[in-house]
Amino acid sequence: MAVKDLRAWIDILEQNKELKRVKAEVDWDEEIGAITREISSQYGPALLFESIKDHRQTLCRRLFTNGTGTKERVCRLLGLSEQTSYRELVLIFKERFSRPVKPVKVDRGPVKENIIKGEAIDLYQFPVPKWNPLDGGRYIMTSASVVTMDPDTQELNVGTYRGMISGKRSISVLLATTQGWGKHFTKYRSRGQEMPVTVVVGWDPTLFMAASTPVNYPEYEMAGSLRGAPVELVKCETSDLLVPASAEIVLEGFISPDPKTYEPEGPFGEYPGYYAGRKTPKHAIRVECITYRNDPIFNGCLTGSSPGRTNEGTTWTPASFSAVAWQYLDQAGVPNVLGVWRGKWPEVMRVQIRKTHRGHAQQVANALWGSHIANYSAKHLIVVDEDIDIFDGEAIEWALAYRVNADMGDISFFPGTSGSMLDPSVPIGERDAVKYGHGKWTRVLIDATINWELEPQEQYGGNRYPPLGTAISPKMVETLKRRWKEYGF
Repeated sequence: MAVKDLRAWIDILEQNKELKRVKAEVDWDEEIGAITREISSQYGPALLFESIKDHRQTLCRRLFTNGTGTKERVCRLLGLSEQTSYRELVLIFKERFSRPVKPVKVDRGPVKENIIKGEAIDLYQFPVPKWNPLDGGRYIMTSASVVTMDPDTQELNVGTYRGMISGKRSISVLLATTQGWGKHFTKYRSRGQEMPVTVVVGWDPTLFMAASTPVNYPEYEMAGSLRGAPVELVKCETSDLLVPASAEIVLEGFISPDPKTYEPEGPFGEYPGYYAGRKTPKHAIRVECITYRNDPIFNGCLTGSSPGRTNEGTTWTPASFSAVAWQYLDQAGVPNVLGVWRGKWPEVMRVQIRKTHRGHAQQVANALWGSHIANYSAKHLIVVDEDIDIFDGEAIEWALAYRVNADMGDISFFPGTSGSMLDPSVPIGERDAVKYGHGKWTRVLIDATINWELEPQEQYGGNRYPPLGTAISPKMVETLKRRWKEYGF
């Protein structure tokens, strides 16, 4: 059964003893972020902060985070057994992402209980944290869903993008033209028009999942498929954009193409685990209207992860990204793909195939690198044979050690491609999203399948590789099975 909204999800977590209400006063300046980092890295409970410094009397007083901080919570949200493995989750995401559920439009909803416009707007009324010590400011857009519309087709895009409060009515943002809203923005800019933008803060976390994944269908349809029910949408006050009727908070505004409207943004503790960006002028949302529920709950999250430190998105983004990558391979006609796994960091992706032709791994690379999922993933692509388990790090290392010979073309480079503007291994000048629209990568394919340039050998029984020296003969398997207890085990 679908979770109705954020409050229903909080109730479910509390009933299952997976919610911690933090009643002690905490500071929005680093303290909330530090607590969340510790709890998230321990795969601990969801957190509801109920006493926040400077926000005892503001219009929004509470903050919720870490709602999808464990795989078990993600499974419960999706209506699955908590024992569902990541291998199974990839297939489940893949199947649901192929079944769009169209949203329905309604006349009103709880998000319209309060409406503020114009000079009455003050973004500092929300308990927005400075999440990390060196962040450039208070980031109001972390797990928010940003809604824009294609001016030609009227199709909606919902994405997850970062944004920092830069004034009472202004949010400076990192806008890449390769992303969904960036493509819309270039159309508005070519017309000399401002782009309407709406920021949804706090709803069923399935929308966060869909908005954070480069899905094939509109995100509201994908959220509907994930939750098993249509998303109910209501029209905004200042534009034709549509938002969930039971969202906690909606910020309506416009982004101007005029560089004179840019506001300072950055740095921010980003998904690679490093701070990304400098405090430089970037595009800004001019907020014209805020609608919100009575006693609204602000929702945000940490973003970065590093060895031993994590955030709630790492519990599901590997599976959702892997599922979409697999879909792209299917649509491109790449045969015999048996599995895809992205892991904790999107730059490294593994694909398992049943190899049927020379160049099969290169076909995988061409299809993935030509899709928009490659904007943030598959910088390093490893393709393996069907006997290598892509979820097993030891098996991957074995394939890299003994099935890769760089001198035989097993490693290929593809320089000068679009890539993540948040990757610190790229020279800082090449990460300028305002100047270039995105970052720049040299991609690498590691073909860790058995190279078909190797001739089959009679001494190997007609195979290209020698027999596996660690195998036990069938005769001995039966002997061990028969005598195992006799050996004293």
